[in-house]
Formats: sequence, structure tokens, C-alpha cells
Amino acid sequence: MVRPGEPVAIRVRGDAETVALRLAIEGADTGWRNPAQLADGELLYTWIASEPDTYTIIGQARNAAGGVTEQAHTLIVLPYAEPARRGATRIIETKVTLPTYPLEEYLRPALDPDYAWPYWAFDRAAYDAAPPQIRPQRYRLVILENDYVQVSFLPELGGRLWQILHKPSGDTMFYQNAVVKPSPWGPAQQLGWLALGGLEWALPVNEHGYDWGTPWEFTTFQDADGTVGARIATPDDGRFLSAVITVTLAPDTARVRVQPSLHNRAGRDLDVHFWQTAMLAPGAGNRVGPALRFVIPARTMMIHSTGDPMLPGPQQRISWPVSYGRDLSRLGNWFRYLGLFEYPTAHGPFVGVYDPELDAGAVRIFPATVAQGSKLFGLGWRDPIGSDAYTDDGSTYVELHGGLSPSFFEPYRLAADESVEWEETWYPIAGSGGLVYATELVALGLAPTAAGWRAGLYPTQPLSGTLVVRVAGEPATRYAFDAAPDAPFVQEIPRSRPAALPLRPLTVQVEDHQGRTLLVYTASRE
Repeated sequence: MVRPGEPVAIRVRGDAETVALRLAIEGADTGWRNPAQLADGELLYTWIASEPDTYTIIGQARNAAGGVTEQAHTLIVLPYAEPARRGATRIIETKVTLPTYPLEEYLRPALDPDYAWPYWAFDRAAYDAAPPQIRPQRYRLVILENDYVQVSFLPELGGRLWQILHKPSGDTMFYQNAVVKPSPWGPAQQLGWLALGGLEWALPVNEHGYDWGTPWEFTTFQDADGTVGARIATPDDGRFLSAVITVTLAPDTARVRVQPSLHNRAGRDLDVHFWQTAMLAPGAGNRVGPALRFVIPARTMMIHSTGDPMLPGPQQRISWPVSYGRDLSRLGNWFRYLGLFEYPTAHGPFVGVYDPELDAGAVRIFPATVAQGSKLFGLGWRDPIGSDAYTDDGSTYVELHGGLSPSFFEPYRLAADESVEWEETWYPIAGSGGLVYATELVALGLAPTAAGWRAGLYPTQPLSGTLVVRVAGEPATRYAFDAAPDAPFVQEIPRSRPAALPLRPLTVQVEDHQGRTLLVYTASRE
């Protein structure tokens, strides 16, 4: 997202078979260019953002046989606005135009009597037989913004938190579909789920719930301390379960607080499902690569579903991260699709993903005593589910789910008139070199190098303090740091033993300027 008059650097890169590259946006066209004559084989074009609207960037690569592959990316130019003073927050209301398939023409009203929950059932057979024609459609877009992040919402499409933009790096955290297209997935009695991306609220049933594509009640507010927020709620229409999601962004921080609250209005005990589903593609490119890692502090996982014939079936347990001879925390080691729950419950206090090739990731901090469910999902790598099932531009994603119950196989019971609520935090990471542990204030990256170790700190607010490193049998080494979301701290930790010997385990402790411990992590041996 940019504002009128801002320069936008647009890039496209081919592969070994590419003989020509081309970029186009809003009538501007670079023409076909030979990658051998370009710096690093990359075609770079700088476009000056035009009038507020939604624009489509087209990148094309042509091979020697004349075949052309194409990718499209949506760029939103925000309305004109006065420059915000340092440390300020603001709320922006605008519209976004998205290419949309005619979902509404194939919907019929339905009701889940167990929850008195109205929903729209999708006639997939009629839709496929049409065939459907895409058309542009405008949607309400609401943005919360401070110096470090832009947080955008689509109130009419499930009230979802659609994107978090990390302003210092220009990276986006969530997957952001450029088209509104019904997929083959969703609750069996409903179907048509929209893989739009972002963070969505799935209730009262599993597999994305019923209201991923409907308007939610949506209001914004600003507190006296400058914190801006959105209150997202289910309609007050007699359904037995009500939900309010409060999302807030404080000044001078890159973290976003999410506070779900559920209430049972049924007059009896109610078995419900509530899961927050995050579709993630951190970094540039709006797609995931083989180097992406799931960072889950668990030893055992339970399979939800998989197409991988080398793994056991649903509800079977496997070790984590290495199982059946593969490190499953690395996406490139996957065969087909896979969904896993932390077993027997979420470990906490965090989960995350990180792509070392893009030096970008995402973190969720949550209270595992309340939100006991933690799930990951991916479409696969060597033989994945095809992206044409949910989008038109080849973009891809992975998912992190957080729920009340430990898995989809068991509901959460709310007594009559009972409520449950909790608070969690989401934030993007950039420039830390990795992710091994995270708290609300700081994420730690740590990796062995030829010379020893490299430690990276990404704070979610300006932070000064000391990085304390302890190697078994040696005195502690202390490194002072000053860091911020736009200036991560990276420190090389030299090897103290001969290179022929393995590194000893080491413990990293992060202290603030007052000496309070913020994080402690012990690294395993090489």
C-alpha cells in the first residue's frame, strides 16, 4: 500500500530458461527485455503511484519456445493524507477494487439448528457448469496505521484482518489473494470458502466456520493514549453464540493485539469450535518458498489430514520436527498437503514461521492455558494442491491456526451464559536472520556459522539492553544493543573452540536497560 506520488519499485525475475522479461502497470509497459543485459538478471521498473485506487502489476517471463508465464500482484494506492507526525497513529477508511467471481449467484440461505446460525450454502455444481465470469467489485477497506505497520481489514468479507504491512522493509506478513474466488473447501454443508488471506475468525464449526465471506459489524475507535482499534462482531440476530474480536495498534510498536471474546446465549451448554486462521506468505512476492520454516515449540504433533503416503493418517501422532527421516519444519521437505496439531495441547507461548531466504517471518504470542489449540497447514511442496483451486496468479501460502480446543476433533464446551476471552499478539519480523524463540517484546534468531553463531534480535518497539551469551564452562559475554522495528540488532558470536570440534550448547539471554530478563533461550548442539 502506498500513497499518491510515492515511488514504487517493481521487480520481476525469470529462471534459467527465461529469454525475455516484461512489466506492466496502468498502461505503462517496459517492453520485452533480455535478462542477460539486466543487473543480476532482474527487470526493475520504478512507477510513481497515481490516483487513489487499486492497480494490477503484471510480470511476464518468456522462454525460447515462446511460452509466457505471468504473475499478477494487486497494489493499493491509498487516499491523499496529511503526513503523520512521528509516533502518531491514524485510522483510514477507503475502498479497494478486487476482481470477483460471481459467488452470490450460486448461494442459497441455510440454517444450522444446533447454533441457530444462518449461513449461505454454495452450489458448486451449478457454479462449475456456468462457467463463471470474473468482474471488478469494490469493497470497504479500513486501515490502522502507525510508524511501523499498516493493518488493513475487509469488513464485508468476514471482518478479516487482511494484511499487516511492515513499513520499514516494505514486506507484507499475510498472504493476500488478488482475486475473490470460491475454493472447493469450507464446511461440508456450505463449501465455497474464500482463500482471501489474512487472519479470519472461524466459528461455530471447523474448516473455516460459516462467516468467512459475510459482513461483520465493524467499528473503529481511538483511545486517549493514541491506540487505534477495530471492534469486529457477529450480528445480533438470535444466533446462540456471539463473538467480538477487538484488534488494537498502539503508537510506536509493530505488534498487533487481538482480543477474542465469545458468549453462549443458548440457555444451555453449547459445544463450539473457534479457530483463528492465519494465511501467511511473509516477505516479498506473496508466495512461500522451500526454505520457509514452521517454528513450533513442540516435540509431538497429531495429524489432522495429509496427502503424503509416507505419513500416517488422521489422529495419529508423529515426532516433531524430524519424523520419518524428514525435517518437517522445512516446507521444502514436504511432499503433499499436511495439517498438524500440537499434541496433546499447544505448548506456547509462541508459534511462528520464518523464511531465511527472504529474512522475513511472522509470530503469534498467545496464552496456551486458554487457547489450547495450535495447528499448522500447508498445501505441500513437491506435489502440492494446485493454486488454481483458490487464485489465478499462482500465489501460495501456509497457515497457522489458533483455537480454544486442542484440535478439530474435540469441541470447546461453554456453559449457559458463560463467556471466554483472551488476548494474543501478532507481529511481522524482518532482518533478524531467523527465528528460534519469541515473546511479546522481542523475537530471537540464532544460527551456527563457520565462525561461531549469529544472533539477531527483532524488537516490537524501540528497545535497548544487553544480549548475554553463556557457553558451557566459559565466562558470560555481554553485548549492548539499541534496536527498533526498523533497526534489528545482529551480533556475531565468535567460536571459542577449534573449528574441528563441535560448538558447545549456549544460552542467550536478553535483558532490557534496567537489567530485567525479557527472554532466555538455550541452543542445542550442532
